[in-house]
Amino acid sequence: MVGKLFRVIFSRKARQRLKDISDYNTRAASPAVSKKVRQGIIDQARKLEKLPASKPKLPDTEDYDYEVRYTKAWSFQIIGDIVRILTTRHDKEDPENIKEDLE
Repeated sequence: MVGKLFRVIFSRKARQRLKDISDYNTRAASPAVSKKVRQGIIDQARKLEKLPASKPKLPDTEDYDYEVRYTKAWSFQIIGDIVRILTTRHDKEDPENIKEDLE
């Protein structure tokens, strides 16, 4: 394995967003779909542990004192600063509001 390993930690906001996504999928589809989506997001987030530098930098975050990288699960971006998962966002969400999620 190349590179440094990192431990993935979900921020409070990221845990709440994951719960919101799960609740929505339970209502809109089924508990099985909800579980599949939730686990897919968690699995992709865990991939940041192994080789975070292989994931792309989140556009428009160059002004931050740390690198913000992301990975995807279906239409969701899993956004982290290599150690913490900051949030999970659907592709259809307004990208102009991303800085609100990073604070």
